[in-house]
Amino acid sequence: MPHTSIDFHLDILEERFNVLSAALIDGSAETLQSASASLQLLAVELVQILDVQGRTQIDESARSRRIRSLSFGLSVVRENLLRRSAYVERALELIVPATHQKSTYAGRRTFGGPILQSGAFSVLAA
Repeated sequence: MPHTSIDFHLDILEERFNVLSAALIDGSAETLQSASASLQLLAVELVQILDVQGRTQIDESARSRRIRSLSFGLSVVRENLLRRSAYVERALELIVPATHQKSTYAGRRTFGGPILQSGAFSVLAA
């Protein structure tokens, strides 16, 4: 089987995917951003090549396995990115509280203010 442009793009996609996975594990934000941007561009290029050459080029089992493997790997990376994002947002909330939240001690009633009446009696006279 000759090494075509589809195989070449799949090789590069797998290499960029490995770089992206390593950056996610390391926590390197710059590498993560550049690897994800290049991976996205390569994926778009692969789709354009497949549109030009026809989707019948991926009917071979080896190519379809590689594409399925990349697809599954990208879904795992996406889930891990969402987890990392939630973790970072939570950490930021602890360090820098949001201004839209009410303060614990703020409100209409102050400490030592009048007690609100509860129960059925509205007035109690002796």
